[in-house]
Amino acid sequence: MKLRSFKLRMALLSVCTSGIILVALVAICVSAISRIGMERIDRELQALGDAQLRGPRPRWHWSLFDESLASMYGEDKASPLIIRVYDRDGHSIYVSPQWPAEVKGATLGIHEVDGPGKDPDMELPRFEQLRPGSAPPLPPPVLLAQPRWMTAATQGRTWRCVVMGGEHVTLVLGMDLTAFHAEIQRFRNAVLLTAPLLLLLLAAAGGLLAGQAIRPVKTLTLVARGITAKGLSKRVPSSDADHEFQSLIDVINDMLDRLDRSFQQATRFSADAAHELKTPLTILQGQLQQALRDAQPDSPEQRKYAELIEEVQLLKVIVRKLLLLAQADSGQMRVSLERVNLSGEVEALADDVQQAGTGLSIERTIAPEVVVMADPDLLRQALQNLASNAIKHNREDGSVAIRLDKEGTNAVFTIINTINPSTRIDPERLFERFYRGDKARGRSVEGAGLGLSLAREIARAHHGEVTMRAYRQDSVTFEMTLPAMS
Repeated sequence: MKLRSFKLRMALLSVCTSGIILVALVAICVSAISRIGMERIDRELQALGDAQLRGPRPRWHWSLFDESLASMYGEDKASPLIIRVYDRDGHSIYVSPQWPAEVKGATLGIHEVDGPGKDPDMELPRFEQLRPGSAPPLPPPVLLAQPRWMTAATQGRTWRCVVMGGEHVTLVLGMDLTAFHAEIQRFRNAVLLTAPLLLLLLAAAGGLLAGQAIRPVKTLTLVARGITAKGLSKRVPSSDADHEFQSLIDVINDMLDRLDRSFQQATRFSADAAHELKTPLTILQGQLQQALRDAQPDSPEQRKYAELIEEVQLLKVIVRKLLLLAQADSGQMRVSLERVNLSGEVEALADDVQQAGTGLSIERTIAPEVVVMADPDLLRQALQNLASNAIKHNREDGSVAIRLDKEGTNAVFTIINTINPSTRIDPERLFERFYRGDKARGRSVEGAGLGLSLAREIARAHHGEVTMRAYRQDSVTFEMTLPAMS
């Protein structure tokens, strides 16, 4: 599943990357510490061995040497250092009591000969003349030009051994690596304990860095959220923008400039067209009324003139609504606020619906003394549009419920009307201009599809809102909220 949060992705990426780097660093550090520690042990063993191979030593010397190692490095069997000494012929002349039985001469690369060896003090010269018929002696051991290192594993313990050959003896020194491995393990455990905390800190740092990185994007989001039809003049500030975002900001600001110019031209066109149409329609209506008066009563001409007057009247209503919508789009809707008794206005509206809605069942629930600050003419226009919509799109034996309540600091006007179940309405398009339901597209239902959008713009001009609260198969509910006065 793809993560939708950029900050979370950056934090996880930083944790994963840092984790991989941390694991690699820990592995390198452990390897380096192990190597350096092993080199230190090797140097220490070699230094001890070099000091003991500088001359012949009696057999009892090695026992004393073993005891001195125990006193320096440990006590009794706890000593980590052990020794084994071979004479020139491969006989073992001394073995530490702690020497593991698994580590034999073959393991160390030494040709070991059974039997006790000679005391070095009593040793004959190395090259003696052989008597005729005597068996040839064992070949002398090969002196090691360099120490030979090896690691031997026994039951539960590991030994680091060095084999050093001298002129008189071959010395094997071994050190128990248990303490060394325990030190490495303590270091590894310390890293494992601190790694989660370190990764959490890295994740927090990654989140902070991601937040700083997307701060210009948040600025763009805030500006874009504030851009509406009434606020196209806003621009994204570019004075403190980073170079990487400057081109994006310039593109967005240029786009807003084009939108602002286009919208202003469209708004001015709608307002100018609506304003210019008012005078010709008024003149046309006057001439048709004069022609209606001059025509013979009940003549075809009189009926024709009457129909034309109704059409002109409908055009005047549409033009007036278009003018109001154009003013609302440009933020120039003139609202003259005064105290309005909304309860009285809704009572009068319910009476009008009662008279106009022949055959409809009217229900009214109106709270008394609900007062708002509003433009009376515009408020009546919004209420009439909602009521007209409820009447025109109702069925013949339907009902209309008109309610007015005060909820907190808001006055809530609700109108519920039944509809024909066969009528198909797209709820998401109800507030679109010139949108009409499938049954209302013909001329059998009056209107131009501007009433709901105009009612909403009037409510918004009064810091309120008009919404479709509910839509069912046989009814629809609209709600208008306005700030109420206490």
